[in-house]
Amino acid sequence: MTRPELPRLVEQTRALLWLQMSLTTILLLIITLMLSFLARVLGESRSDEFLAIYLTLWSTPFLLALSGWQFRRGRAIAWILAVVTQLTMLTIIVGCMFLGVFVGLAALILFTMAAWVLANLFRAEVRGFFFA
Repeated sequence: MTRPELPRLVEQTRALLWLQMSLTTILLLIITLMLSFLARVLGESRSDEFLAIYLTLWSTPFLLALSGWQFRRGRAIAWILAVVTQLTMLTIIVGCMFLGVFVGLAALILFTMAAWVLANLFRAEVRGFFFA
């Protein structure tokens, strides 16, 4: 049994969600490996802020995978979950930039992907697929 073809922008957004999940998982692995170094650099004053961002970063790949999985089924909850996840990603990126932990190419790639997915989510073709 073959699955029905998704509209172009819906399929593109679904693929971007899976790619973003993979990149976020790699970033999480890198930050986890650098955790002791980052704890020394940040010091005691910013450890609570870093912990909040780190725990939020742990939940993000799961939410991205869940929304990407639900995209195929065309459920409205997938669209809502994708929007919430992208806003969470933008919050993580801004929070890490203020902490000075997360700058450079990784921040630029994840910010660009989050903005691209958000732009796709609010296009008429994608909204029509989920809410028509």
